[in-house]
Amino acid sequence: MPRASDQATYWHAPPRPSCRTALLALAPFLLAFSGCGGAAELPAAATGKVSYRGQPLPHGTIVFTPDTIRGGAGLPVRTEIQPDGSYRLKTADAGGLSPGWYRVTVAAVDTASPPPGTPPSGPRSLLPVKYRDPEQSGLLCEVKAGKENAINFNLE
Repeated sequence: MPRASDQATYWHAPPRPSCRTALLALAPFLLAFSGCGGAAELPAAATGKVSYRGQPLPHGTIVFTPDTIRGGAGLPVRTEIQPDGSYRLKTADAGGLSPGWYRVTVAAVDTASPPPGTPPSGPRSLLPVKYRDPEQSGLLCEVKAGKENAINFNLE
């Protein structure tokens, strides 16, 4: 018969933390990362007017491309310019776009038919070519979260 001194000593593991304890321990990390996709990332409203040489641009397309140099990310957002030169940006089903810096391009072509007896020459741009290139347009803007962003462009 074994003696008491011959019995093995058993080590007992500490009790496992409860789910609640584990969640409380992770809470600071979860909160730190929750800001990366929270309310600041909701689409911001963006509207404005585009004019060329002091007159409203009667039609065309305006494109906002995220400026990666200034931390922008995502896909470009485009919309049509209305007859009064105004535009309103939309992303999917929501109006607006993600807050941040954007490079902007504008394109507009003359859709009028050529005069009778003149051969068709294809569409003619109403704007200088530079406005169609985000690297050359010189059009930059910042869209801010939580406000109506009125962003007007006066092209020369």
